[in-house]
Amino acid sequence: MTSLQPDPAENDEQSIERIIACLNCGAPAPGRYCPECGQETAREPRTVSQFIQGLIAQYVAPTGQLWQTLSKLFFAPGALTVEYIAGRRTHYLRPLQLYLMASVIVFGAVQVFGLNLGLRLYGDQGVHLLRSARLPGNADHGFGLGLTPVQIILDHLDTPSVRRFGAMSGDERFTFLRARRAQYVSYFVLFLVPLYALTIGLFYRNRRRRYAEHLIFGLHCQSFLLFILLIEAKLPAILADVLSFGAIAYFTIALKRVYGGTWAETLCRGSAILALYFAIFFVANLLLVLALLAL
Repeated sequence: MTSLQPDPAENDEQSIERIIACLNCGAPAPGRYCPECGQETAREPRTVSQFIQGLIAQYVAPTGQLWQTLSKLFFAPGALTVEYIAGRRTHYLRPLQLYLMASVIVFGAVQVFGLNLGLRLYGDQGVHLLRSARLPGNADHGFGLGLTPVQIILDHLDTPSVRRFGAMSGDERFTFLRARRAQYVSYFVLFLVPLYALTIGLFYRNRRRRYAEHLIFGLHCQSFLLFILLIEAKLPAILADVLSFGAIAYFTIALKRVYGGTWAETLCRGSAILALYFAIFFVANLLLVLALLAL
């Protein structure tokens, strides 16, 4: 009696036929995701329940990208950058994706709730990006009193737009700049990221890191800073001070984790980086105000 054995070649042909092609790029995609472009291979429309479950699993669940990204970002300074540079990226949001998400949340909240956005270091004094309420008396370091970009422009430039601005009252100046600045502050912060990366590269040039790695670190740090500014906006002054100095400590720990070196070296380089970065921020802020007056 002869037994019928399946032809291996026929089985191979059938298995090849069962391998569907990716709907996006056309490459063979035998698994749940295309090996070439990463798109899901499921052809049938997902139900609402499946869609919601997938969304929760990808972002909100403890193993989701958003959860793992934010947990690393907030509780392990620099770890997100180390993971990304090492190539372990699947479980985390991309640096630019994270930064854009932080920008949308923070600047959306500023517009909706009229928040003051700034890193406070002593009471209401500090580094301010946007103010929705003017500080009393000479405590206002954000829009036109004392040694600020606005006052420097008023004292040293004589153009039609500057003269028109100078003829306004203090309240009119504040309202004018607040309305215009709110439209461009998100672009202003994004513009600072590559400058921040250049600053880090300058002080860590002996590490021979690529600029892209400094940029990744800058995007992660700036994303963290945006969330901190949002939290500080609703805190009492003393808690905001503590959080601001905590953000500086976070930056120092992140530098140590990503770039190595001794703590003494990290503190010296970190202090120099922050000093130069705040100087760049002041000059960039001066140019921003000048551009806003000319619009």
